Amino acid sequence: MYWGIKLNRLTILLAVFLLLTLGSGIGAAAEVYVQPGDSIQTALDNAVSGDLIILKPGIYTENIKIDKDNLVISSESGNPDDTIITAKSSDNHVISLKAYNVKISGLGITGTKNSYAGIYLSGSNNCIIENNKILNNGYGIYLSNSKSNKLSNNVITDNEKYGILLSDSTNNTLSGNTASENKDTGVHISTSDGNTLTGNNVSSNDVYGLFVCPESDDNLIYNNYFNNTVNAEVQNGVGNAYNTEKTEGENIVGGSYIGGNFWAEPDGTGFSDTAVDADGDGIADSEYRLSQSTYSDQLPLISSSNSQRSGPPVANFEMNNSNGSVPLSVQFTDMSENADSWSWDFESDGKIDSSEENPVHVFTTIGTYTVTLSATNKNGTDSKTAAVIVTHPVMVTYPVENISGNNITDDSEAGENATVANGSSGNMTNVEAGGNGTYYNQTEDSGIANVELDSQNGSEASGLNEEANGGINTSSVEYALENKTDAPGFEIFYGAVSLLAVFLYRKVKPGN
Repeated sequence: MYWGIKLNRLTILLAVFLLLTLGSGIGAAAEVYVQPGDSIQTALDNAVSGDLIILKPGIYTENIKIDKDNLVISSESGNPDDTIITAKSSDNHVISLKAYNVKISGLGITGTKNSYAGIYLSGSNNCIIENNKILNNGYGIYLSNSKSNKLSNNVITDNEKYGILLSDSTNNTLSGNTASENKDTGVHISTSDGNTLTGNNVSSNDVYGLFVCPESDDNLIYNNYFNNTVNAEVQNGVGNAYNTEKTEGENIVGGSYIGGNFWAEPDGTGFSDTAVDADGDGIADSEYRLSQSTYSDQLPLISSSNSQRSGPPVANFEMNNSNGSVPLSVQFTDMSENADSWSWDFESDGKIDSSEENPVHVFTTIGTYTVTLSATNKNGTDSKTAAVIVTHPVMVTYPVENISGNNITDDSEAGENATVANGSSGNMTNVEAGGNGTYYNQTEDSGIANVELDSQNGSEASGLNEEANGGINTSSVEYALENKTDAPGFEIFYGAVSLLAVFLYRKVKPGN
């Protein structure tokens, strides 16, 4: 009995000891700092699950292997430009990872060549590779037989072959990465299924932006920015998609909707550079067919700056006045659609008079002009013409009571108003009275006074002129002489009367 009780107590103590030992092991996970000159590999070899390996800023020259799960390797600063791992041997991966749930963050990684990678994942699942700068390697990031990993916000540039290579790898997510200026392809998908690429910038790669081999299925590729001489070499596969459903949200080029991808080219002639977006939603009005493939992007993106201006221009304008006397000032208002520049020809001579959008032009010569607006954008030019008529100055009319010191021709049926024409320097303008009296001003040097006479008021007009001038109005006399009636036999009658007068004179002459 005694020994039984003692044995039970011993069992309990042993169990408590084991629990404490395990607890102390769990609690052993720690932050391990590595200084330049220290070995990262040594820290990894001594690490336990859950440890955080933190690298102080500096350059570390070595090739490292990670084969323990649940580790974090990151820079203290979070800046890949000041914490750099460069390969000690260029014929090996800089970081070779074969583990689960490992995070690599904030590191600069460089120095391999040929078929070796900056970061190589083999049989690795649920790992996070983020905020790294991976350059001047054979490959940037290489996933082989790995799944459910997340590659985000990495800069992968200037590598000898591919920026990112997926080989026999499934259900990985690539988001926010920049794969640019790689000597071959930005993103290469080989016999890999169910991967998602979104929000990546794949630009200026030498051969392809994206390559998808025919054994790759069910991959979803949307909201990426492609700008390469050849953006995609897609060799079909089954169930792949190059756009998602149109949903509200800011896309990779600043538009208001997420749909497909932006397909640009370095010379500015890519599909998304030139496609029409009539409704301005940031989605092209037509699909983008992937070259030599059965696939197309059904909702290709358009830059927000090109929305509603990507179609050909339609020239149109309005004028505030198209008919008036010289000088005629006209305000032209552009009403064109999709115009980026404007050329105005006001003088009907084929010369450009203004490049303003809404110019003002003054016409100083009488005539009829054909005004031409040419509206232009990168897709072409359209023109519209309209006529402008410039006439003589308009004659001014005054009421009768404002006239004084004029030669007046009255009419027995004249109304209250009369039309006045002012003459200067010997020039006189004729105006129809329209049943009213007509008044003419005469300047000192004109030498001519125009007077209308009729049978009823000619003497009155003559008397007024004589009174006003202090004598006979020679102009009135000249007018009367010019307009006298040449009665037949007047000269004969005058001669007969003269002969009769001579005869009578002689008859009554004293002394006869």
